[in-house]
Amino acid sequence: MTLDELVLARVITRSEAAADTGYVMTVDAEGWPTGLGRPADLHTGLPPAVLLPAPMDLSALCTSDALDLMTLNPYGVLVHDLGHVLGVLEGDTVSAHLIGLTARGTVRSDTPSPLDAVLAGTYSTPIARVLCRCGRLTTLTAYDPDFPPVCPGAGPEAAPHPLTIGNRAE
Repeated sequence: MTLDELVLARVITRSEAAADTGYVMTVDAEGWPTGLGRPADLHTGLPPAVLLPAPMDLSALCTSDALDLMTLNPYGVLVHDLGHVLGVLEGDTVSAHLIGLTARGTVRSDTPSPLDAVLAGTYSTPIARVLCRCGRLTTLTAYDPDFPPVCPGAGPEAAPHPLTIGNRAE
């Protein structure tokens, strides 16, 4: 089952967020999401937007590094297809599927497999769009909170520092 076949929660842009109780996202100048959360989070800043390609299979998601990216946003991930956001895949949906995989003994592991080198069909890398506290927007394909990537800083005179994700109003 691919992500676009699942029930996705509705998401709107910040400019449309009046009294809606669903999800809201912020976007950059090109229209790409930068944050995802609830309207109540807008005053403190939204968690980073994690984008997953619609053709990705749910089982592939649960056995890939995309799970590490999902830890960046407690609500879920944005599912997109050809630059259009289809909706939010909520964390509970993924958790329920993970529980099923655990019961069958098919959760991802660090044991190498010949299938690790096979990419069937079209493939798009899951990404996270993270706004550092310094103000620089960074795109990540992997994330380890114990060893955060280095942010080069927001300005020409800025010094490199560990990427710091915080609630920053946008």
